[in-house]
Amino acid sequence: MKKSKNKILIALLAAALAAPLAIAPVKAAPDAGAPFADAATQAAWIKRINGALQDMPPVSGKFHQNLPNGAQATGSYAIDWPNRLRFAYESGGETVVTVKGKFVAVQDAPGGEPNWFPVALTPLAVLRKAITDGIGATMVAGFTLRDNNYSIALKDPSGDLPGQAELFFTRHSDLLYAWRLTDVQNLVTLVRLSEIITHEALAPTYFEIIEYEEDDD
Repeated sequence: MKKSKNKILIALLAAALAAPLAIAPVKAAPDAGAPFADAATQAAWIKRINGALQDMPPVSGKFHQNLPNGAQATGSYAIDWPNRLRFAYESGGETVVTVKGKFVAVQDAPGGEPNWFPVALTPLAVLRKAITDGIGATMVAGFTLRDNNYSIALKDPSGDLPGQAELFFTRHSDLLYAWRLTDVQNLVTLVRLSEIITHEALAPTYFEIIEYEEDDD
């Protein structure tokens, strides 16, 4: 049963940024917004967002997560885009989620036995593709411009990568501060970053998957 729950969690967030909870499916959020006014406007915004994604430094701080069943969770994170992410939960469970390369490790508690899942089976794959390869016009599913921020919804036009990722940026500095992931089951998870600290580099120890040995006694 525990493994089944963890598989559901992985479908939730950036590749599974969720606590071990049983969840009820909810409908996906509405489309991110109307299309761009014209091709030139779309090209300008895509160029701007691609630049912001390419310039993202390693970051750490706190996060707040809304789960599909209405529950919430908080914790701390370390991110070195696009291949290394770690989320340690402080409320809603003690789960530790670590993304390294092509896989996600989910531990029910610090030092616990990790359960491994391919990133390619999660909506995080769409986000990573955008960062690694850049956003193309065919990836854009919606765009919304607000007073202080904007968001762009992305999907894999080939259909090979599941789900949809909506990225939220501050309007004045193009800082990625939140994302909303919708998986193939229409489960929606929103993650918002806070207390963001930028780094020149994050040591590999931030992303070590520590597993405590059980006492034989």
